[in-house]
Amino acid sequence: KLILLDSLLQEIWFESSMMSESDSDLGIIPNIMSRVNNKIQLHKHRKDADTDEESLYKTTHHKVKKMNKKKRVLLKDGLTYVTYKNISKKRRRYISDLYTTLLDSSWTYCVLMFTTSFYGSWILFAGIYYFICYLHGDLMEEHLPSAKSDWVPCILETDGFAACFMFSLETQHTIGYGTRQASTECPDAMFVVSVQAVLGCIIQAFMVGLVFSKLSRPRNRSKTIIFSNHAVITLRNNKLCLIIRIGDLRDDNFVLGTQISAKLLRGKISLEGEVYQEMQSLTINPDTTSESCIFFVWPLDIVHVIDKNSPFYTMNAADLARERFELLLIMEGTNETSNTTFQARTSYLPNEILWGHRFEKMQIYRKDRHKFEINFSAFHSTYEVDTMTLSAKELERPRERKIKQVASILRAEMGNDYSASLTSTSITGDDSLTLPSISRASSNTMRKEREWKTME
Repeated sequence: KLILLDSLLQEIWFESSMMSESDSDLGIIPNIMSRVNNKIQLHKHRKDADTDEESLYKTTHHKVKKMNKKKRVLLKDGLTYVTYKNISKKRRRYISDLYTTLLDSSWTYCVLMFTTSFYGSWILFAGIYYFICYLHGDLMEEHLPSAKSDWVPCILETDGFAACFMFSLETQHTIGYGTRQASTECPDAMFVVSVQAVLGCIIQAFMVGLVFSKLSRPRNRSKTIIFSNHAVITLRNNKLCLIIRIGDLRDDNFVLGTQISAKLLRGKISLEGEVYQEMQSLTINPDTTSESCIFFVWPLDIVHVIDKNSPFYTMNAADLARERFELLLIMEGTNETSNTTFQARTSYLPNEILWGHRFEKMQIYRKDRHKFEINFSAFHSTYEVDTMTLSAKELERPRERKIKQVASILRAEMGNDYSASLTSTSITGDDSLTLPSISRASSNTMRKEREWKTME
């Protein structure tokens, strides 16, 4: 503003000095005001440009920060977001494991290779037959079938490359129309026919086996295994728990030998300054390590109790929003129909874990039909519940303090007449105490034990 005011004064002084005595003072005012307005507009434009550049920088910085928070190894649909590079002799290694490479390839590539292999073998052997017939003299005009001579060719009813191609096709697939066949005049033609028959069987068996294997792969079975869009953290039985819902859309095809595992993937820095990725296994319920098979008849809640062994033990709601990790959930099972093993997986980022939410109920018992019904419209639905934003460690401190106070009071009241040893304490859903084992020495001890239970 000071710069604009100074320029305005300079314009007035310059115009007044250049004005003659006959000129009017009012004549220069419109010119000066127009110049000043132009400068003001230019200044505003520059200021807006600077503001836009600053906002663009902030927006870009925010997007980069947001992208960093969305970095994930495993996508929601189970595909890995990892690419490999600088692999030495990659093509040679892939070709050495050709069958697996073809199984992993697309259907378009398989159909193209299927067609190319057959047409290539037909044309190759047709060229060999044409060369044999040409050397034997079967393609000379006086030896052609139209000449009706007594000449015996290597392949009957052959007058060019098209006839050789049809003979190659009929030989490889044992069609045998009856008019075109090999004779005993050329032993080399007989040998090539036998080689083509063996090679044709190998190609056909390989291609049929490849197509059957691709059709019977259990990868598509995992498409009917769904995971909840969000994981929730809520209190269950007075303990802070991380819960994920998993379900199977097929009600007529059960999953046998179900194994479920949860892993926490996050970056770590060692004491020596080494940056590495740590993958920590989480204890979940139902525990598939001790249970051979899970009764997966309806959607299950995969529960991870946040205790002292949990990596979420010291995290509260605010810490969870700032953390950078990825929670991986992997399910393996055997398809009941095809008896093949498949795997379904997903992942959750910190912004996909809802603190203080609970899943809606899905199971409904229909008395008119005498069966349970599962409402999958509520599979991903959650509702908010009153949950403290404290960490599991902070929630356990008042309970431990209460246990110690009650234990000290009981020891003081019992005195020397009561012989007891505090062996274990456990917390249940209603904050009750598991009392120690007591050695009863007298009837007075029995009375004090009753008083103790009353205090509990």
